[in-house]
Amino acid sequence: MKLRSQILVLLLVFGLVPLLISVALNLPLVLERTALIYQKVHLQNLRADFRDLNQHLASRHEMMRLLAKLPEPGLVLGDQGDEDQIDLARARYTSWVNQILSDQRDIIKILFLDADAQERFWLERDERTLVWHPTTQLPERPNEQLLEAGLQMKPGGVMVGRIRIDTVAGARDPRKLMTLYLVSTIGGGPQETVLGLVVMSIDVGGMAQFYRDTFWVNNNGSYLRPGQPISEEPEAFADFPGLAEIFATGKLALWTDNQDRQLIWVPMFLTEEAVPLWVGRPVDPSPIESFRNALIGRVLTVVLPMTLLVMIMARWIAAKAEQFGQALAKGLGKVLRNGERIRFDWRGPREVKELGEQLTALAEVHAEHLHRAQEHTRELEQSNRYKSEFLANVSHELRTPLNSILLLSKMLADWNAGLTPDQQHQAQVIHAAGRDLRAMIDNVLDISRMDAGQVAMNLEWIELRPLLHELIQLVLPQFEDKGLALELALDEQVPEHIYSDRDKLRQILKNFLSNAAKFTDQGRVILQAQWVANATCPLVLGVSDTGIGIPADKQEVIFEAFQQADGSTRRRYGGTGLGLSISRELAGLLGGEIRVRSEEGQGARFDLSLPVEFVPHHLDPQPVIHAAKPSVPAPPATAQESPPGGSPVEQPFAGQWALLVEREVPSLVAETALLESLGLQVQTAADADEALETLQEERACTLVLLATLMSTENTCDTIRAIRGNEHYRQLRILVMGAPAEASQEALFRAAGADGFIVKPVSRDQITAYLGDSRRSP
Repeated sequence: MKLRSQILVLLLVFGLVPLLISVALNLPLVLERTALIYQKVHLQNLRADFRDLNQHLASRHEMMRLLAKLPEPGLVLGDQGDEDQIDLARARYTSWVNQILSDQRDIIKILFLDADAQERFWLERDERTLVWHPTTQLPERPNEQLLEAGLQMKPGGVMVGRIRIDTVAGARDPRKLMTLYLVSTIGGGPQETVLGLVVMSIDVGGMAQFYRDTFWVNNNGSYLRPGQPISEEPEAFADFPGLAEIFATGKLALWTDNQDRQLIWVPMFLTEEAVPLWVGRPVDPSPIESFRNALIGRVLTVVLPMTLLVMIMARWIAAKAEQFGQALAKGLGKVLRNGERIRFDWRGPREVKELGEQLTALAEVHAEHLHRAQEHTRELEQSNRYKSEFLANVSHELRTPLNSILLLSKMLADWNAGLTPDQQHQAQVIHAAGRDLRAMIDNVLDISRMDAGQVAMNLEWIELRPLLHELIQLVLPQFEDKGLALELALDEQVPEHIYSDRDKLRQILKNFLSNAAKFTDQGRVILQAQWVANATCPLVLGVSDTGIGIPADKQEVIFEAFQQADGSTRRRYGGTGLGLSISRELAGLLGGEIRVRSEEGQGARFDLSLPVEFVPHHLDPQPVIHAAKPSVPAPPATAQESPPGGSPVEQPFAGQWALLVEREVPSLVAETALLESLGLQVQTAADADEALETLQEERACTLVLLATLMSTENTCDTIRAIRGNEHYRQLRILVMGAPAEASQEALFRAAGADGFIVKPVSRDQITAYLGDSRRSP
């Protein structure tokens, strides 16, 4: 947000917020209280409409007291006299009731009970003739709690029960749909003891018929319509959405829909089931809406002019502040970006002038410092470039003699070399130190290439499963030496092919496995391929171990160059601290990322997430090679020294490299010198496993010169192992051996060799063979 906008907003907030808060707090309260008063008025009107019911019940109280004063209570209740006397007394009583209750048609039933609340005599008004007469059918009993409470009253008292809603009886006789019971005690004797109860049943359903603009609804949502079929379905809940929530509260509420219809719902009566009988009546909202609109109009009349005034003042102040801010930002931008010596000559208050003078002095100092920093940066960049070039050149120069040292030390450590056990142990120490040195040189070479931006991408479709199996076979000896189990787990959803850089993918996974072998003393290591659907990088290649683990605060440090978890890790396990740094850089080049999950002492898991088909949008097109098959550029050529005291020897194959597989030390030295005299860089190996490992690390090989091994079968197996990889099917393989082994040439060729030469090998033999190979299509 611009400074002008911020100032404008700030002024508006301080100018209008108090007023708006006051309106926001008070206006809804006023409207709410007004609506509440309006609802109370409607409720009073509704209660006034039902006031007649209370007056009507009051008149029925006197009738109850009259009925309770039986002239012959003992005979009517059947407690005294014989049957003829009882029948005669009840007949006289029935005639008397027909005379005094002839015009009170809302009374539909009279029931007499003894002191044990048992029915003794009852009368019912005929629906058509309206004549009172006893019936043979036992009448419905009132609520037992009402009867128990009635028996506790003194003679002359009247108790009113709750409304009974009986849809079954109402279907037969509409008068019995809504009934109300009045109870009074029957007294007798000198001490006015309670002899029984008289219960009067009153039809109150006439209210629902009289108030046509009123909805009568049971608590379950079914309508109460006297004279119409009764339904137990919650039709009211469907007709009035949200009514169920109102009924659940049990309180008066105003219902409103999206069509501005309003009804006030009141729990008017309580039924025998202790649930309310609801009464709903439409409410005219126009008066309250008129009042609300008038009130809002008055508030807006006050707020809008004040808002306009504050906005005009705020805009003027913000414009002035924006002009000052733009001048300041423009001047500082020139100072920071270009190092210009800007003068801030401002007019205005003293504080503004002092600020301008200080900024002018700051611009002078910054310009001088910037010039010095740029000069120093150029010097550092040039020094770093020289350092990277030096490391790359030195690393290449060290690898060739180091390979010879590794091979010779391995051969000397062999029990067939004729050395004493102490000498063999010393040779093993030399070999182990040489391997560590070669790993360090390779890491330094990789990091220098990355710093120089010389990492080439060789993209191809890779068969994932064979690659992982080859990797397992390559590192398996390291795990077997430590007694560790190495497992491979592949998900079924993992694709067969991915489009990526084989060498870089292999280097990352090999580094994961090497670290797992280094930092795990017991347990197992698992190389796992998983598929994560709907992810940017769905292929996850992970290595988990049961090693020493990594503390949580060190899990980011280990990815920095030359960094390990702590100093004790470096002293105990060795290493340069470059492997994970290189792996993370390579993962970024492949469009993926590396994650680590670990707890100290609980092992670690490193995951490499990759896309199935890598599209290098972020790379320059020059270092990217797209190929259907692997095509790795040859290593950079290194300078060859001229023989001392003579002219330079012709090197027709300079810049290429060859793999020499030889176990005899004298032959190894002679053949290495011979190949180097032709300009070939030489990598050496003592057996088939080391040869395959070397080929996988350095693919751009021109020639494999393979000395016959322990037997013809071993030699043929080595040739087949090399040819088994599709990347080595075009590689030139030349077998060399004693004259007696020349008879096995056919077997060597059948296994995949391109020829056989007899030792000792001559320069002309190699030159002729390689010359023919270059001329062949």
